[in-house]
Formats: sequence, C-alpha cells, structure tokens
Amino acid sequence: MLGDKTIQLGPTDDSFHASPTPDPLWNETTWFSFSVPERAIQGYVYPWIRRNQNLYGGGVIIWDDRGHLPWDALWWDWSWNHPLGELGDLRDFTFPTGIHIRCLEPLKAYHLSYERPGCALDLTFEALIEPHVVGRGDWDAAFSAHFDQPGHLTGHLVLEGEKIPVDCYSMRDRSWGPRVEDPDFRLGWDHAQTATDAFLSYSSPDEPGSPVTRGFLWRDGTAAELVSGTRKIERQDNGAPTRVVIEAEDALGRRLEATGRCVNGMAFLATPWMFTWNCLTRWAFSDVVGWGELQDTWHLEKFRSFRRSLNASTPTP
Repeated sequence: MLGDKTIQLGPTDDSFHASPTPDPLWNETTWFSFSVPERAIQGYVYPWIRRNQNLYGGGVIIWDDRGHLPWDALWWDWSWNHPLGELGDLRDFTFPTGIHIRCLEPLKAYHLSYERPGCALDLTFEALIEPHVVGRGDWDAAFSAHFDQPGHLTGHLVLEGEKIPVDCYSMRDRSWGPRVEDPDFRLGWDHAQTATDAFLSYSSPDEPGSPVTRGFLWRDGTAAELVSGTRKIERQDNGAPTRVVIEAEDALGRRLEATGRCVNGMAFLATPWMFTWNCLTRWAFSDVVGWGELQDTWHLEKFRSFRRSLNASTPTP
C-alpha cells in the first residue's frame, strides 16, 4: 500500500470496523467527493457512524459558487444524531437517510446512490491508484486509522428535476477510531487529480512555514510519499481561501509545484467543533491542469478567534 508500507489493507476494510473500546466518541466515516467543474459544483457523499452510541450522521451536501453557507447550498442533507438501527456490512449498505454504498471491487470500485425529494445521485467510483494509508489505529487520535484514494467518478445527479452529468476525477477517504475534540486542531488538506497525475498534501498551518507533513505524488505511473514541503494560502477578508501554493518533494526526489485557485467555498461543520472551508479548486501541477480541493480545517473556536483578528486589523472607514 502507498503511505505506511508496514500497514496492509484488505477486503474487510471496505466494511465497518469493530470498535475496540466502549468509547462513545469512536467514529467511522466513509467519504466520496465529486464535482462538475464547468458549473463550479462540488458535492460530498459523507455518512459516518458512532456505533457505541448507536448514532448515524453526515449525509449529502452539494454547493456551487453562488453561496458559502448551508442555506445557500444547492442541497444540504446533513445530520448529527439519527438512530442507526441494525448495523450490517458497508460493502452493501443503505444508511437511514437513503445513501446506498455497494462495493463493486475491493478497495477499487464502488457504486453510490441516493434519492430524496429534490435530489438524487447515481455515481460510480473507480480508483486510479491503490489507497494512501495514513494509519491503522496505532495511535489514539483523529485520523489514526485513515486512508485516501483518488479516482474517476461517472454518473449523474438530479437537482430539482434537472439531470446533471458527472464525469470527474476526485478523492475518497475512510477513517475509523476516536474523533475527540481538540481545541488546537488545524489541518491543511489539498488534492488534485487527472487521468494520469495526482497529488495529496497534508500540512500543519500553525507551524512555521506551514510544512507539508504527509501525502503523495503520482506521476509517470509511480506514486511516492511526500517527505517535505510548504504551503502558502491567500484569503478573502472573511477568512475564506482564494489561492494556495504548495511546493514539496517526494521520497523519489521529485518536485511538486502546485498552484490552486478556489472557484467556490463552503463553510462546513462536519461535527459541532470541526470547521472547514471546503473549496472546489482548479490546480496547475506537474505540467497539467486538474481539479480537486482545498480544505482548510480548524477547531471552530480557533477559527472564530482568527476571524475576529481579521476584523480587528481592518481599518475603520
């Protein structure tokens, strides 16, 4: 597997994972992103469970460049506390609010469907490369068991009766383990992909230089771990990102120089304390142009303080 070579995934990792403790904050997620770049549309299929509380949350959200708050989104079906009911096998499972995920080929291909009044999805994800593994639960923190995987999504979505084709390159991920509130939480998470090239960058924005801490570069048919680099971000007056520059190097000595321009931005609370600016982003990298995301993630109170500092630094007219 790409990433930590000591960790091996298998077909059972497509299903739910047993919680090793009774911790009520033990959390499992499965996330697929998709886009329609010519219309500045970005969407998530993102259910999660807290099996020790018998709770289900998450859902389907879709937005474009005409709004940055949930009530301005094209679609917003997001929950935090539905009763889960009987837990089956994620390889062919329907969540209580209608998301259905079916594994077509282990760790490679998946069919996603969803239908509610006003919105429907029918999408197929096919992986471009093997998963990039961050961890397998070997430490007690968020993302301790996590992997990311770029892929090609095809199908369609239906919004208010309009059928919109989807044919994009994007990312999916999986996490399982404790999701404990961290008042100092900060993360930069950026990705882009085409049919032949892709990158993923994790960065630590609160550290000097906003260093790149992990991720991968896929180029010329070979993927390798990012081992160093920096990330620089530009923002609007409200704190929303507009542009990002990543300069990094992988374990093979290859350079990544990626410049991303945000074409939309959604203010998103995945949990009550985790705030993210999620931006569909046009990336120039590896001599190609591709689409992906900029995710700028904070503890909510940490972003609140940052946002107020921006207000304080703005001269009074």
